[in-house]
Amino acid sequence: MRQQGTKKETAASATVTVLPTDTLLCALRVMEAHHLRLLPVVEETGVLLGLVSEAHILQAWGEGPLQPVSEVMAECGFPWAPEEEDELEAVRLLRAAQLLEGRGRASGT
Repeated sequence: MRQQGTKKETAASATVTVLPTDTLLCALRVMEAHHLRLLPVVEETGVLLGLVSEAHILQAWGEGPLQPVSEVMAECGFPWAPEEEDELEAVRLLRAAQLLEGRGRASGT
């Protein structure tokens, strides 16, 4: 689990994330500790790889709570390889927003 942000930022604005190698049990504990139902999954460098939800974890729980998050997360794939860093960041944000929006529709919120 990683918590990104500087000391000047408040705890409320810090981003709570998990690594793809973290277990489902670890992700669930992070969710419970921070009262979240959805976590970003990032590389060691902080690059967004996908999202893992409480529903993902509960659906896969029967196969074992020690599975890595990478096996159940929704990936943030890119249809093309952006050339500029600004363009890449814009695509990451758009994709994350689309995943969050799709989750809201599925749950009826």
